[in-house]
Amino acid sequence: MKYLKNLILFLLVTALFTACKNKTQFVSDKHYINGFNYFLDNNFDQAIIEFNLSIKDDPKNAFGYYGLGYCYYHLGDNEKADSALTKAIEIKPDFVLAYYAEGGVKNLKGDDNAAIYYFTKSIDLNSDYALAYYSRGAEYAHIGNQQKAIEDMDEVIKRRPDFYMAYSARGAFKRNLNDINGAISDYSEVLKLNPANVTMYFSRGVLYGENKQYQLAVNDLSKAIALQTDMHTVFLYRGIYENDLGMKDLACADFQKAKALGVPNADDYVTKYCAQPIVK
Repeated sequence: MKYLKNLILFLLVTALFTACKNKTQFVSDKHYINGFNYFLDNNFDQAIIEFNLSIKDDPKNAFGYYGLGYCYYHLGDNEKADSALTKAIEIKPDFVLAYYAEGGVKNLKGDDNAAIYYFTKSIDLNSDYALAYYSRGAEYAHIGNQQKAIEDMDEVIKRRPDFYMAYSARGAFKRNLNDINGAISDYSEVLKLNPANVTMYFSRGVLYGENKQYQLAVNDLSKAIALQTDMHTVFLYRGIYENDLGMKDLACADFQKAKALGVPNADDYVTKYCAQPIVK
């Protein structure tokens, strides 16, 4: 859930920036822009003052309420965030970004079904809104509907074939459905777009191992190590696949390394496969 929360936050900020670039003209434009700039500086209290001034100048300024919603979220007040975004939608019922933002707040409040509803509303209003498909897909996955999650990632990729996070998510959802080859294919797409993605080398390496493609597994895990991954289990996995390839000494060295790093169960592998500790 921590990953999903951070992801939603990233997408909310992206949506706010989009709104600022594409908003229609309001009498209170200056205050809104000031509020947005304070928001980017993490000065949320001052941003709230500016957004409230924009609303004072024009009580029907949906964008002012929209900005307030983000600020209140960052201050940890999801109720006020919810209220402000609801007001934005009430004033401007076709406010695509406000529906999207409200979906994000519902997610952060733990209401998955409400989040899906609001993300769907934003998609209904703008069928090309890739971020809304992405966020809705993440929600579907969280409630266990992996197939719908995959279908939403398909829609994201149709619209944003360069959005590597969609391939990463779709790969994870396919993995949840035991589609190992499909997951490997998606992780490979991630690495084409983001060649230094340590997590993808690790994840694809583990999947290659599950698929009994041991040399490819070792290659990917070695790449993750070369990129200085902080996932210490990489040594345990590489040792397992080296052992499957008959590379006993290399496997034992990795099991010893994993043990030294405190990886759970590494000691069992050392005891089972290593005749004696390997001294480096």
